Amino acid sequence: MKRLAYVSGCVVVAIAAFLGAERGARAAAPARAPTGSFRAALWAQTAAEYRAGATQAYRLATRLLDEALCDPCWTADVTQQREGGYACKPPAIVLDADETVLDNAAFQARLLLRALADPTKDDEFDVATWNAWVAERKAAAVPGVAEFLAYAVASGVTPFIVTNRSDAERDATVDNLRALGLPFDAAHVLTKNDAAGRPNDKSSRRAMVAATHRILLLCGDDLNDFAPGFLEGGPDDRARTFARHEGWIGTRWIVLPNPVYGSWRKSLGATPEQFLKP
Repeated sequence: MKRLAYVSGCVVVAIAAFLGAERGARAAAPARAPTGSFRAALWAQTAAEYRAGATQAYRLATRLLDEALCDPCWTADVTQQREGGYACKPPAIVLDADETVLDNAAFQARLLLRALADPTKDDEFDVATWNAWVAERKAAAVPGVAEFLAYAVASGVTPFIVTNRSDAERDATVDNLRALGLPFDAAHVLTKNDAAGRPNDKSSRRAMVAATHRILLLCGDDLNDFAPGFLEGGPDDRARTFARHEGWIGTRWIVLPNPVYGSWRKSLGATPEQFLKP
């Protein structure tokens, strides 16, 4: 009995020592790279709910387009509505590119897989990786957008893209769009206009479209795609800007789901956990 008790005691001590050493090793090892967008990227690539949300958005857009074409006072651009003089202009729609027309979930998956394989890496946006992705011209079409664009063109509406992709990326972007059978050429893809020093705010490029066309609908995944004011301040500031424009949502503005990135993330700053509300 004494021998059994002694052996049992040794086993307990050994297990405790092993567990302690394992905890110490985990504490000493580098932390796994942050993967804050892991579930969001999986959702975008696998969830039928994502496809349903995007398809629903573009089916709504198709119905609204019919209404807009019958109403000469209809515009989706707040500045154009305020300034007037647009009723006789030819109709157009304006869409963002990324996560509105082009699906870049595969790019985000690359960042995540790199971070999971190498603890020194993270899943944050990387310019070199992004440039390589754009050059491949392999982004897919967002569900529902091809059908919506085909309907718009058949209805005599000109589609434009206003994107914060750089001017250097325009050719590859147009090639990608054309490869998907989408009705865009370089003249209708308005990139960031880096040479003119234009900011991420898209107001000036929307104004370029509004100068010659009546903008029937705006489609995007970030509220900066619709009106100015969403790039400044924190979440409360953005909420107040949203409240001023809420009536446009689902009536003139079509918002696509994107839980991975956007100006909403930047507005949270370096300590986003402070905004969690238990």
